[in-house]
Amino acid sequence: MKKSMLILCSLMLCGVVMAQEKKFKFGAKAGLNISSLTFDESELNSSSKTGFTAGLMAEISLAKNFAIQPEILYSQQGMKISYSDAEVENSHYKSTIELNYLNIPVMLKYYVLKGLSVQAGPQIGILLKSNNKSQDNFLGYENKDNYNLSDYANGVDTSVNFGLGYQFKNKFYADARYNISYSDIFKDANDTYIINSDMKNRVFQITVGYFF
Repeated sequence: MKKSMLILCSLMLCGVVMAQEKKFKFGAKAGLNISSLTFDESELNSSSKTGFTAGLMAEISLAKNFAIQPEILYSQQGMKISYSDAEVENSHYKSTIELNYLNIPVMLKYYVLKGLSVQAGPQIGILLKSNNKSQDNFLGYENKDNYNLSDYANGVDTSVNFGLGYQFKNKFYADARYNISYSDIFKDANDTYIINSDMKNRVFQITVGYFF
């Protein structure tokens, strides 16, 4: 993890240095996350969760057709879970695991056509909030809870992004990415909160932005 953070910081530092000599653009972006977690429980049904992402970005030209794009983004992620006992009438459970991050991706962009780029790059995520909002009904008795999962969570997420971007007349910008985490979200498993120590983030993201 320390090695990943060192590599990411080095890339960002190189970008800042190169920006002194290369073409530099600054902008803002916002969009939609469709997120999930790797999950192996066969008795539980899991589904994706939608969330919001927004933040700042910069593009630094490196060479012909190549650029680097560091960003800092607030990102709402997580997953929905549901369970129903067929042998017990009026019995069901559902919850939403909410994970909010401050993500710092650094994307290498290659322009295959004018305006159109393929992208890939590492990302460090700093966990800001981790909750599990749950609701259960057993024999007609309904309960609602909101659990703080911070004591069970790892504070840093390391991942990689792959995607496509398109820039309209050097100002308006749009991209689509898929993020694959390779670090565990939780350091401890807990059956009460329906979390596993091998859960990892998976996020499909669509954003639009504007370069000033």
